[in-house]
Amino acid sequence: MMPAGCDDPGPAGERFGAGHMVDGGEGENPLEFVWSPVVMSWDLSPNDRTRMSAPVHLDPTRPVAERVEALLALMTDEQKLACLNGIPETVLADGTVLPELSNQFNEVLHGSGHHADATLFPQAIGLGATWDTDLMEAIGDVVSHETRARDTGVYAGFGPVADIRSNPLAGRFEEGFGEDPLHAAAMTTAYAWGLRGRHPDYVRVFPQMKHFLGYNHEYHRHRTSASMGVRALHEYQAVPYRKPVESGAVLGAMTSYNLVNGVPSIISPILDTLRTEWAAGGRFFFLPDGWDGVNLNTSKGAAWDTWEQPDADVPYPAALAAEDGLDLDAKETGVYASALMLHAGVSHFHDGSDLPFVPDAAEAVRRGLFGLTMDDVDRAVRDWLDFLVRTGLLDGDACEYNLIEADPHPQERPESIALALQAAREQLVLLKNEDAALPFPDTARIAVLGPLADLNLRDYYSPLVPDERRITPLQALRERLGEANLLHHSGNDTIAWQARRSGEAAPGAYVTVGEDGRLAARSETLGDTEAFEAFDWAHEQHMFRHKATGKFVMANLLHYEEGPASFANQAGASGDGGPVLLAGEEAMEDANAWFTHQNLHYRREGNAVELFGVNHVPSVPDGPFHPRLADDGSLPLTKGPAEAVLTETVVEDGPAAAAAVAAEADWAVVFVGNHPLVNARECFDRPGLDLAPRQADLVREVAAAKPGRTVVVVVSAYPLAIGAIANDPNVAAILYTSHAGQAAGTAIAEALVGDYAPAGRLTSTWLADTSSLPKPGRNHTAYRVDEVDMLEYDVIAAGLTYRYSAATPVYEFGHGLTYTSFAYGNPDFPAEVDADAPFAIEVDVTNTGERTSDEVVLVFAGHMDNGYGPGLRPQLAGFTRAKDIAPGETRRVAVAVDPRDLFVWDPARGERIVESGTYDFWVGEGPGGFETSIRVNGADLGVLDLAEARNVWEVATLNKGVTYWEISKRNTLARRGGYHSTGSRRAGDHVGLNNVDLDGATAIELRAATTTAPWADLADRVVEVRTGTPNGPVIAEIAVPVTDGVQDFTTVRAELDRAAGLKRLYLVFRCGGVYLDTIRLER
Repeated sequence: MMPAGCDDPGPAGERFGAGHMVDGGEGENPLEFVWSPVVMSWDLSPNDRTRMSAPVHLDPTRPVAERVEALLALMTDEQKLACLNGIPETVLADGTVLPELSNQFNEVLHGSGHHADATLFPQAIGLGATWDTDLMEAIGDVVSHETRARDTGVYAGFGPVADIRSNPLAGRFEEGFGEDPLHAAAMTTAYAWGLRGRHPDYVRVFPQMKHFLGYNHEYHRHRTSASMGVRALHEYQAVPYRKPVESGAVLGAMTSYNLVNGVPSIISPILDTLRTEWAAGGRFFFLPDGWDGVNLNTSKGAAWDTWEQPDADVPYPAALAAEDGLDLDAKETGVYASALMLHAGVSHFHDGSDLPFVPDAAEAVRRGLFGLTMDDVDRAVRDWLDFLVRTGLLDGDACEYNLIEADPHPQERPESIALALQAAREQLVLLKNEDAALPFPDTARIAVLGPLADLNLRDYYSPLVPDERRITPLQALRERLGEANLLHHSGNDTIAWQARRSGEAAPGAYVTVGEDGRLAARSETLGDTEAFEAFDWAHEQHMFRHKATGKFVMANLLHYEEGPASFANQAGASGDGGPVLLAGEEAMEDANAWFTHQNLHYRREGNAVELFGVNHVPSVPDGPFHPRLADDGSLPLTKGPAEAVLTETVVEDGPAAAAAVAAEADWAVVFVGNHPLVNARECFDRPGLDLAPRQADLVREVAAAKPGRTVVVVVSAYPLAIGAIANDPNVAAILYTSHAGQAAGTAIAEALVGDYAPAGRLTSTWLADTSSLPKPGRNHTAYRVDEVDMLEYDVIAAGLTYRYSAATPVYEFGHGLTYTSFAYGNPDFPAEVDADAPFAIEVDVTNTGERTSDEVVLVFAGHMDNGYGPGLRPQLAGFTRAKDIAPGETRRVAVAVDPRDLFVWDPARGERIVESGTYDFWVGEGPGGFETSIRVNGADLGVLDLAEARNVWEVATLNKGVTYWEISKRNTLARRGGYHSTGSRRAGDHVGLNNVDLDGATAIELRAATTTAPWADLADRVVEVRTGTPNGPVIAEIAVPVTDGVQDFTTVRAELDRAAGLKRLYLVFRCGGVYLDTIRLER
């Protein structure tokens, strides 16, 4: 920001240098801050000359930490307290003026914010499928360059997203790179380096990784708790966050909305772990996820097993006070919430609301709540000052990123356009290609079919790149092959609606569109003005396009003041009176539309149809909107249940019509998939894995009409259950793409005609159905999302992802074909390595086919003789993408492997270890790869000594069915450890403790509690103590009395029978609703 009076920046292209103070004489402002062109020469040698001319805080040659401490020492307490929500322009004690650093951040998921003048790259799940870390860093470079060049004063970005995708129904699935922690960590790290740049001190854009930790569900996300055991936390969930921080690429993180094991992420002790154990120098910038400060202030305090919306929505501060027997005044919850965030080490106290978090934090410090002092404020201010120094705002041209020229249209750079196309190409995954069906022959006449053939859709966090810069597959194929070689049909049904009045047997007038755009049942004839094209997006979600005008049907709810529609921001609707249906916009709604008003819930029941709701969610508080049939034929929308007032007539059967078109062509390509704002997106988890029914019909009917010459392109933000398509012998090939950005259509067309050979690999398991996903417990209210338990994050216990699932997938993690074949040979690897010594596996990769292609080389490793037993399966150990290997060419490829990535969690030590032993390694996929073994010298799992009481969650590593909650809020606040209790949901749930020393043990002692929730049948409140397996010999039975809730623990004990040796010890619950805090063995 240029101070007033500084109109001339100096010579063209020159940037300002460091600020300094001059004596302005007497008067109201005796000191005047003057910006001057750079006068310091950073080429001078030695640098001592610079140090002599600048104080520490303005000296670019000094370490960032020294400069931060120097700045902090010049600030008053009042100035520090003003910096919890950004840095205002501040005059320091020596007269230095700190420039303003606002709290504004840019979305950088796969482009630079919600801007039209930005490059739109593929969704993150697609970028993951590239397996190309160099590409990821280059994309980060472009995104951060465009953010800087736009010169909006934004220096930080919300990204990368390190959230791991363990459940395919996650609403924001497309924002993650995939289901493997090592892969996600590598892609996150590379993108973060691109965003920040490789300068050791300065950042082009300050990367704010999100969402820390355990955020993979949308179901009541700000109230519900992600449940995971200690091994699942350390071996899986934490990895993609930890490694980017340890590398130095990531300097900040957004916390997740939800709770983890009963503790709100925004105040969790794991923030301390990241800051003190993972981050260099203990500096790390934490900010709350959107609105989460408000959520802490209003919710998060109720126990999971008693929560029912909305009566038990308890503010966390109130629940904390209740533990001390206090009834907290509602006006005090803000002070307490701010105190909790400051105590936890949160850096940023703004969340988009009007709540006074900064003054509340100041009040909390003044009172000394929870022992707060100005030292806690200093910690937060250091984070902001570190951010400020790294932006280069104090240093002029000494910061190379300040030399980026202002450019209102940075997306027009040739390198950005080329990179978008490269990314769209590399993310393509060839799932099936029978008899080398693809690429198409040069002279083929192609039928281009399906609802996504002529669409290129954006998701919510996409840049707002306009239609003319987003190429559809149909457009690209027309340009490449010519109009004469193409046929086209959307495959969508064309339908008409007629009025249906109660008590009348015959249907009434047809629904048409009036001059005002409103829908009404007033036409006695059926023509184009009464016809609508129906887009089936699955799970009864549809969009309808009016055939005569090309406009989409939508609910004009923008002006409606009740319910969530009042928060709509980009729908563009208008109108007077109550809400109605109208044909409003020619463009299909996508991108920055929080409420997709074109997405309507459409249910067929016999000949009648229900048309209701918006966004797959009811409009609270009275249920979804339904059309009513007024006497004049108008269709006003009102809330609440209603009788169906419409019947459906199919004007054209879309799949049948598309099949007829396919029959006239040499080949058919069918584009099916999802709309990125429908069914699964922020706030909504996906109800199931199925492809839309009419899209499935379309594929089946076209393939039957063109057997062996039908290609399916799946355009999707998430895995789909496409087993029927994969196994259909009439389907010759399947190509997968994410919603791949501005160049998606071009890349797909190139792959189909053979200009480019797809070589990506899946980063997620594509299941046949949801049967292997965890089912909800008896507490359906808190757990149910369709029929899947979205809050089960223990991938080991629940059997999720390729590493732990027993399900047979349609397509497995790492699957991907190409248009050629590869052979691996002449491997070179060490026979033995130390656990802390990274090494490389080298191999010759030979293209034995006839087309140039990339090859993604994957290395998996498995330790079959491990301390936890056969449940540990091979895991990804390394990967690289070898580019453009020509036919007949042999390329020497090296894959880096770090044995430390093969760690397990050792509860005896409370740390990660790499077990000693012989590890099997698999290099390459398919018949061209090879297998070998390497000896790794590491450690053995320690012996678990329970002579002192240990928290069960911290030591139980072989668990099934259990859930976890907070021991007490006071304990969390005190940072004493042992934060989580372990609770049963059903009879037979159990926890297992590995390597327990039972010699000399005579009794076992537990601290236990029981729920007060009505779902629990507590008649058989017994914990069985077994050895060996969950069905092994019973050596004790412990009766648990009824307590006053899950945080009211009592001590119970029992004598041990035949306890001896080093054994696995299992605690098996006979009923649901029993919680354990600690375990101890008496000797």
